[in-house]
Amino acid sequence: MIKLPHLSFFLDFNWLNIWWHTYAEPEDHLYIILLYEHDTLLAIAPFYIKDDTLRLLGTGEAEHEEVASEYLDILCAPKHYQRVSDCLADTLMDCLFASQNSVQPYCQKPETPVSHIVLDNYLQNSCLMLFAKRISRFFFHSSRCVGKAYSCQLPADNEQYQQQLSPSFRKKMNRHKKQWQEQLQGEFKSYRYLSDFDEGLSHLTSLHQRRWQAQGKKGVFSAQRFTEFHKRFMEQALRRNWLELWVLFARGKAISAIYAINYNETCYFYQSGLDTDFKPNLSPGFLSHFLLIEHCIKRQLKHYDFMKGAQENSYKQHFANINRDLYRSQLAIKKASNLGFAMNNKLKQARDFLLWKNQ
Repeated sequence: MIKLPHLSFFLDFNWLNIWWHTYAEPEDHLYIILLYEHDTLLAIAPFYIKDDTLRLLGTGEAEHEEVASEYLDILCAPKHYQRVSDCLADTLMDCLFASQNSVQPYCQKPETPVSHIVLDNYLQNSCLMLFAKRISRFFFHSSRCVGKAYSCQLPADNEQYQQQLSPSFRKKMNRHKKQWQEQLQGEFKSYRYLSDFDEGLSHLTSLHQRRWQAQGKKGVFSAQRFTEFHKRFMEQALRRNWLELWVLFARGKAISAIYAINYNETCYFYQSGLDTDFKPNLSPGFLSHFLLIEHCIKRQLKHYDFMKGAQENSYKQHFANINRDLYRSQLAIKKASNLGFAMNNKLKQARDFLLWKNQ
């Protein structure tokens, strides 16, 4: 895979390879496109075909076991975005949607005809956004914002970071930190070695499941494939010094856990667990983020990324000073059998407009 500093771990070979070997069904087919200029590789488009739909690797699982890959894109340098998006759109039209008699010699025609494209969780300034706009003229299409990605740019020291927070939130977090340290024998433990990895993972899964089961939900770690995927990926991440697996203890009891990935000078918060019944209430989830951000600043990382959250009233807004929209596009080739898709899309647009107008 191309190693580029702007790409997230969701596009790293390790994540995509483990995802494919965990989630791919026998009838799914890889459809990875390599774009060259002469003998120089310009871009990799990591697609696969599921049923009649072209999807991005790392997406398309059942909701109860999805890993929720984000920041997906075509792998290429930003300076090539326009050229790559144009070329990729033309290549896909030639290879997937041209008649059998006009398929170009460089194309590999899939056994199953493709009539839809789904692109998940991409940013507005991505190559994928340009590609979606370029290819949409051939399709009935729908694109919408599916959430905001929150992050904070990390300064040189913790004092500067705290000045970025609102005065009330800064005061609250420092008060909770002092109480945790002085009254609750607090410990924030990192699980960085294979010898104690299983212990850290056990704390994470137990706290995560307990929180969701208290709300009458199963929790993602109840899904076998989800758990298998993350155990394999976390072990790979640990060996590469990417894994940030931390557990917050109070009086020797685990009350919060964070699973994050340190990649390309950014710490990506991925999953957490929380004891919601712990008293006194010192916001253990918030405190875990607060402490991990301090650790990231000491390690001179550039960003702490909370990834996707609610578009409004997200707790992540307390910490973040950057937010970016994430998008999803659905495209259906223009033919009579897909008219239902087009009509449904128009109805959704009309409904959204009426809801907005009546606010």
